[in-house]
Amino acid sequence: MSRGWRKYSPEFRRDVLEKMKTGVNVSQLSRELGICRKLLYQWKDLAAGAAKRAASRPVCPPSEADLEGSAEPQLRRKVQQLESLVARQSLEIDFFKGALQRIEERRRKREQTSAPGSTSKSDR
Repeated sequence: MSRGWRKYSPEFRRDVLEKMKTGVNVSQLSRELGICRKLLYQWKDLAAGAAKRAASRPVCPPSEADLEGSAEPQLRRKVQQLESLVARQSLEIDFFKGALQRIEERRRKREQTSAPGSTSKSDR
């Protein structure tokens, strides 16, 4: 028996991605939600791709036509730009947190395995 396609809301996807960012076990999360693990990673890749595309778009000053129109479209574009910036910065923060954790882990391992010096310090 095949399961039909299920459509998940953007809010639900965003919540799941936030849980994944906190370091939750993805396999366990997929079992809890009843969603294929592969689909969770696809959502993650799509979000990362969208953030990259948004970050690569040049930010242009408003044109004369934009200034003549209502403020709402202008504000929507500004909100979209800011949201993409937040998404990019969030990805960068996650990357640097992981890198820092790996560095600290290596440093702790090195301190545990290094032996004290064989000679004592002089009194000078």
